[in-house]
Amino acid sequence: MLCPPPSLQHYHHLFETARHQSGDSSAVGFELNFSRGIRTYLQLKNNPHQMCWSWKKVVLPETHQPKEAFFGFQTMRQFLDEQQYSANGILRYEKMFGRNYVSTGGPETTAEFVPMLKLQTGEQVLDVGSGLGGGALYMAENYNVDVVGLDLSTNMVHIALGRAITCQKGSVLYEVSDVTKRQFPDASFDVVYSRDTLLHIPNKAEVFKTFYRWLRPGGRILISDYCCGEGEWADDFKAYVEQRHYTLHSVPHYGQLLRNAGFLDVVADDRSKQFVDILEREIKKAKDERNELIKEFSEKDYQDLLTGWTSKVHRVNKGNQCWGLFYGRKP
Repeated sequence: MLCPPPSLQHYHHLFETARHQSGDSSAVGFELNFSRGIRTYLQLKNNPHQMCWSWKKVVLPETHQPKEAFFGFQTMRQFLDEQQYSANGILRYEKMFGRNYVSTGGPETTAEFVPMLKLQTGEQVLDVGSGLGGGALYMAENYNVDVVGLDLSTNMVHIALGRAITCQKGSVLYEVSDVTKRQFPDASFDVVYSRDTLLHIPNKAEVFKTFYRWLRPGGRILISDYCCGEGEWADDFKAYVEQRHYTLHSVPHYGQLLRNAGFLDVVADDRSKQFVDILEREIKKAKDERNELIKEFSEKDYQDLLTGWTSKVHRVNKGNQCWGLFYGRKP
């Protein structure tokens, strides 16, 4: 009887629970650099599932990380995998956004936004927060580009790999890594693309400088992200941002951060009206598919989705929550 291969989660657990107590009472363990697909296997064997891992030996704090550092978890990745992006949470998000998508508008906004990049055959694209791979696959199939889909959530990449298909054009490699710690050589990519992901990152100014280094001359960046209004926040919005541990900026400030990083021709477009239109259509779709959603998940999941989406509409209409679309070019 053949045993199923270990999952990504199992491999990560094996390494993260391996630690050694040294003589001075400190402990050493492993910190993930990345786990990713292998391009040679993809190109020669049409196998997107062959993975490699890179771990770094580190000295662990005496009590690991303080609980508040990662909201009660040892790492940010564990927080995401066990909270917002649990396997169940991801799949129910997908029912709202569309097959292989976990970002606003799913295939509709992907088809609208990607042409802004003017992708050329053979270009190298970094998709930051690639989720279930919908955007990465769209770019590879429609523009014959090679995409590295990077996500901090092991659950996201595990599900994406389980559905992985060989692109007829271009290629997609998925990897689990933290973009704030990941290292690529300068001028590795022609495009950086990110959809509703960077809200998780506190120091966006530093990340934008990193993206600038990773891009080749003439490279482009396209981001959609949750933002905030410029007025005072209502208590319910403060509670929402704190509970999700987001770091939000106003649309104009977000655009200025890109300019400060060196990007030219920056576009900072407030798409909040479009955001509400999409949310309302997704709410209607959920209500129309109520029985199917409850059968696949539960009544509680259905109600949680409706409450979450309705609350977003309320926060946007009050001027607290915004949705921004951003573009820039490296000279």
